Amino acid sequence: MAACQPGSDSDKQAAPKQVVPNENPIDDQVSGPKASSEASVTVSVDRDSEPSAITVRITKDNSSFGIESVERLDVITGYSVNVPVSGVDVVDHVNSPRSDLRPWHYKYIIQTNRGQLVKEVRVLKDWVLAETARISDFKIESNRIEVRFLVLKEGAVLITEGRDLQIDAAELRSGSIAHIQTFSDKDLELSNTVKVPGQGGGRLILNLKYATGVVKIQMRGHRGSRGEKGVDATQERPAQAAAGTAGEYFAGFPRGPDYDGERPSCSKHPTDGQRGTNGVAGADGFNGFQGGSSGSLYLTLQSARFFDYEVVFVPGEGGEGGEGGKGQPGGLGGQAGASAPLCRKAKAGADGANGAVGSKGQQGSVGTLGEFCLTMGDKGTSCITRDQFSGGVK
Repeated sequence: MAACQPGSDSDKQAAPKQVVPNENPIDDQVSGPKASSEASVTVSVDRDSEPSAITVRITKDNSSFGIESVERLDVITGYSVNVPVSGVDVVDHVNSPRSDLRPWHYKYIIQTNRGQLVKEVRVLKDWVLAETARISDFKIESNRIEVRFLVLKEGAVLITEGRDLQIDAAELRSGSIAHIQTFSDKDLELSNTVKVPGQGGGRLILNLKYATGVVKIQMRGHRGSRGEKGVDATQERPAQAAAGTAGEYFAGFPRGPDYDGERPSCSKHPTDGQRGTNGVAGADGFNGFQGGSSGSLYLTLQSARFFDYEVVFVPGEGGEGGEGGKGQPGGLGGQAGASAPLCRKAKAGADGANGAVGSKGQQGSVGTLGEFCLTMGDKGTSCITRDQFSGGVK
């Protein structure tokens, strides 16, 4: 691709019918005139005023042959369509959804009365963001985005969703403040509730030939999940404690001529029931899961002008410890011993204490802090691990 000129006017870049040079180093789409006896064509590409459209023009280099049919094969998807052939030139208007960031990459199979010609076209798109957008909103090739211009207008926010992502752009232009984030605040509020560590911010690679404007980048990880609850002790009570012994009554006997009588009495008082068995404590809760890594940022700038960046790294906090398991209910106290006449009443035994709830698990560990690697032109690469960076080029 032809190098972008720093400070160029964005309106001029979007002007209709801009001729796009060949962007594939092995492509021979732009051919010079051949000998009049050979079938040869020149393929040119114009950018339309609509950023998601181009016009491909196939022009015969001489009039010694005729074009019978043209097939456009999409190299990325494998789909092909027939292009209408009429007039001297073959003109193909190509549109794609704005959400499709993959390059226009086609092979034109041209059947002539002198044989077959194959021409390849590969043109990078422009990516313009004016509001909050998630990377999953777009079609990309694997985890790589290759564009001509990346334009982040004021207030634009790009959310990478923690994916490993590489963005290659000939030029980055941002408004007064634009943002790139691994996750939104709402994403982080809805952190994992299942039994897994927090999601990390991934690896973000920005390869920029030229940059201007202000970009704030937040590399953040998710909080870890809460630890699992401890195992409950059995909820079946221990066996009831032993009952007290029954009281005994002595009926006595009347007084006779030769002996004294004896009054009725309680010969043995009943005893209280035994105290119930204490319940077993519940198991301790499990420790919380580790927070997600902040992710790492790799920024490469070949050149820049009036460009400022601010980078913040925030690893995810560890998840809360799990609650302790429920304790076993205490056993019932034994029944009071049966009473008897003239005996005092016994008491039932006290119930055993319920088992204690298990201790809460410990909070999970904080996620790892990622690295920031900066490559400026031919000055080499420096990598540092710190929670905040800022810098720029005037």
